[in-house]
Amino acid sequence: MINRVLYIVIAVFALLAIAGCEGDDAGAIKSEAYLTTSEVDGRSTNCAVVLRAQQGTSYTATVASEDGWIAFTGKQTTITNTMTATEKVVYLYFSANDSGHKRMASVAVEFSDGVSYSATITQLSYDSSIAFERNWAELPICPADKGYIYRTHYGQLGAKMDARNYSICFDPSVRASLWVAYPLHSAHMTGSGDRNNSSFGYEPTVESSLQANLSKSYNGWYDRGHQIPAADRKCSQQMMDQTFYATNMTPQHGNFNQMKWGALEGRVRNQVCVDTLFVVTGAYFDGEHHASIQSSTSDRSGNTCPTPTHYYKALIRTSKGNTGRSIADATDAAQLRAIAFWFEHANTGDDTSITSADCISIEELERRTGFTFFPMIDDAIESKVKASAVPSLWGVND
Repeated sequence: MINRVLYIVIAVFALLAIAGCEGDDAGAIKSEAYLTTSEVDGRSTNCAVVLRAQQGTSYTATVASEDGWIAFTGKQTTITNTMTATEKVVYLYFSANDSGHKRMASVAVEFSDGVSYSATITQLSYDSSIAFERNWAELPICPADKGYIYRTHYGQLGAKMDARNYSICFDPSVRASLWVAYPLHSAHMTGSGDRNNSSFGYEPTVESSLQANLSKSYNGWYDRGHQIPAADRKCSQQMMDQTFYATNMTPQHGNFNQMKWGALEGRVRNQVCVDTLFVVTGAYFDGEHHASIQSSTSDRSGNTCPTPTHYYKALIRTSKGNTGRSIADATDAAQLRAIAFWFEHANTGDDTSITSADCISIEELERRTGFTFFPMIDDAIESKVKASAVPSLWGVND
């Protein structure tokens, strides 16, 4: 009888032990590894492998590439260690890739419990001749070798607190931006922004000594001419205030600014659409000055400020205006419309007329300025879109 009871007790303990083991297995962390991304930008210089496993599990991680462009800390291509926590991040390091072609590497992890992982990581290439890249339809190509300063400002648009406002290409040699690029939608033009509450001042991220001191207007007959108009950013006081930065200003003859140029700004606002209108406003400094325009003026600190010889606006939008598609999505030139307005900077008196003589193609604008506009257009249709300029589609009917 005693033996039978002992047998039963031993059996019960054995069952409890088995159940306990099964419970431990159920709560165990399964070993795994993964890359935080399988494709990195050409300017990126690191990424990570995340490891998960039971504490005490050892692992060996290996990275291999054809030309040794990627490694772990200390330029190691193989590392072996033990999990001291249930999750660990292992970093991979590499240089920016301006080779002109993408490059790939393989990553493998072997855990001591027999679990293995492998993946491929690809680093894209970038063009080192371009200083600033974003997938924004309005942004021209930004050359890196000209000494220009590129900035983008962000602000409140509806519920969004970090919507892009506009981008600049600032040239310190003329104390002005050569172009200002921005999206324009009805949402930008309505809201609480009030120009009476804005003040002219320095752009905070550009050294003030490079900018014009515009606490008051330029000397002479020259207004502080906005490149992106304040009226285009009524959506919030923050966005409107940013249009009063000195980097958005150029010395613009008062009559030209307030009459002909102001009329053009109004016409541009009439072209907004559901799909968004994309605008580049530019000042051109390399031509011959009109007799009514001095070659330079000065700011409130006495700094010389060259005056532009010409001004322009480049516009692009979808033809229908309500497709819900981006500029880059267009596969037929007829799906887009583009045009440029080119004006000689002059004392135009009270003239507010805009005629077809003021209209040129984007292709011609690129030839005159040396900038490449709207690079987001599909290569297959780019030349046709840029070569076309139909004034009547933009409200110019003379």
